[in-house]
Amino acid sequence: MELLEQELRKSFAFFWDHANRDPKSQAYGLIVDDTSKPDIASIASVGFGLSLIPIGIERGYINRDKGLEASILTLRTFLNVVPHYKGFFMHFVNLKTGAPKAGCEYSTIDTTFFLNGAMVVDSYFNDPELHEIFMNVYDRVDWRLFCFDRDGKTLFRMAYNPVKGGDYRHKSDNPWIWQWDMFAEQLSMYFLAAASDTISKNLAMDLYHGFSRKTGRYRQFEYIFSPGNQLFVYQYSHAWVDFKNYLDPQGVDWAENTRLATYANRQWCIDHASSYHLLSDEVWGVTSCLTPEGYRGQGVSPNDSLHHPNGHFSGAIPPSGSLGSLPYAPEIVQSAALHLATHYPESIGKYGFKDSIALKDGKVWICPDYIGIDKGITALMIDNHQTQMTWNLYMRHPLIKKAITKLGFIDKR
Repeated sequence: MELLEQELRKSFAFFWDHANRDPKSQAYGLIVDDTSKPDIASIASVGFGLSLIPIGIERGYINRDKGLEASILTLRTFLNVVPHYKGFFMHFVNLKTGAPKAGCEYSTIDTTFFLNGAMVVDSYFNDPELHEIFMNVYDRVDWRLFCFDRDGKTLFRMAYNPVKGGDYRHKSDNPWIWQWDMFAEQLSMYFLAAASDTISKNLAMDLYHGFSRKTGRYRQFEYIFSPGNQLFVYQYSHAWVDFKNYLDPQGVDWAENTRLATYANRQWCIDHASSYHLLSDEVWGVTSCLTPEGYRGQGVSPNDSLHHPNGHFSGAIPPSGSLGSLPYAPEIVQSAALHLATHYPESIGKYGFKDSIALKDGKVWICPDYIGIDKGITALMIDNHQTQMTWNLYMRHPLIKKAITKLGFIDKR
């Protein structure tokens, strides 16, 4: 589909153009989080951007030498400059200097997405210098420090913030911020931890089985759902881990779970079209994105929120919501993307689909900005659907092969 080719090419351009590409800068390779805040980089955005380098080379967007140089310099920035706590990186930093954003936390999930991208380029280039830097960054992560037991379960902390009153900490005296006690976007974190020699097989299994797996239903679609039920949680780890070929030790098919969550999200949108006139069988994909009121964590039902048991929708649909599920439901995703491009052509700019569309005061509102992680999931899932490159590179990495065995995942092929 020509639209998908165009979107992938433009998404790659976003990550190339919105990165610090000054070879003399100590912060080379940092990538913007949100184009409305051009001085702030997100480490998760860098993870997606790194993963796109092999895709860019194979599709002729850049040459191999340029891609290898960019990968080495970026990983060197993370080895020497980007603030970390026991190997876990700060969520947001200054794009030009790598200096920490005031009050920012050290994030497990954002570190995970960065490491996923670093692993992809390590697998692709098989370059001694790049591999040495990657292993130094990876081996520095103290996974055990972020583990703890609660109510008989072994869990990962979400983040650490030593600044009282800092992000997510508020007035708490405890620098540890929440925990991964539920199913969400963190699945690939368990693979990265299990790959480490510092994590025993028993601990790896305890961590993986520690989070709750709550089953819910919307109409005929029954699946393991995340408390806020934003669609991105069923997509992000899946950008790297090829769950289509594996069952977990208990027989859970996470790929099928994503397919069901995708269809349920679409059905929720169809059912709520009378209340939100933007929605239809072709305009769906409720998830976190920029809205006319700012960034919102939108989700659908089933939902564990006491305030939003039937879903929480601020009226904005990001194209990444549907496109992030492309490998799992191409029959409904491709038509949705074509519908958006045909009926809302102004939603496509220099870097492909903008972050979202909405209705505001009865008129169509097009978000003027781009979000790195939304462009990232869009691009990686387009290529995974077409060539499976990221899946193949990630899954063949020796560390991930070790993790699959350690966690007891079952090959369906």
